[in-house]
Amino acid sequence: MESYFGVAEEVGLTKDEIGSVQAIVMAVSAGRVGAQFRQATSPVRKKGQDPKPTSPRQDQED
Repeated sequence: MESYFGVAEEVGLTKDEIGSVQAIVMAVSAGRVGAQFRQATSPVRKKGQDPKPTSPRQDQED
């Protein structure tokens, strides 16, 4: 990660700009993890009633 900071500074990015990008990346990542958590803990998932099969093979098993 430090090598990226060196390159960013060489091309003229300030520490504030780098910090802003880091904050955005962290927020996007946290949102993705939150969405995955909500999906994994949703009532539909708990009951085993997946509304859309994830693969064609699941359609054939029913």
